[in-house]
Amino acid sequence: MKLYTALAASAALFLATGAQADGHEEAAAPDGPMTYTLIGALEGVTLVGGTGRGDDLSYGASWTQNSTVTSSTGTVTEISSDCVGMDQPSGSLFDRHFTCSSSDGAGQSAAMIFGCNTENESGNEMSCVGYLQGKEGELVGHVALTTSYYRFMADGTGSVQGTGHWIR
Repeated sequence: MKLYTALAASAALFLATGAQADGHEEAAAPDGPMTYTLIGALEGVTLVGGTGRGDDLSYGASWTQNSTVTSSTGTVTEISSDCVGMDQPSGSLFDRHFTCSSSDGAGQSAAMIFGCNTENESGNEMSCVGYLQGKEGELVGHVALTTSYYRFMADGTGSVQGTGHWIR
């Protein structure tokens, strides 16, 4: 359950940054750099592994995520992402790390990496911080920092909501 949550978070964050990079090209917000919000759904979560002892098992996971990103100027972009992640050893700064590839299907793509910590004992809720880097289209040369909150459900679905801030 912990890995599912982490993976979901990664996907959402990556999607959010990709969509906003496109908005970033429009113009900076009047009061500063471009920001954005993200709302998304997770599906196809596949859990792999389970090595370790007792309750301290390590898993990897993959999933897809579809998200809507809204820039501070009102631009709305639909993003699709493929993500993969893994639990981290006990005592690490983050409980999980994951990475995603994201695209708007119209020539804009980005890559993202996240670090997440669980918010409850069951591991189905987590908070994440991430970094997005533009790879194709108008996103090339742009990077963003993101924060996200993920919730993973037992039926293999989930949700994410977050915010981002273009730093370059």
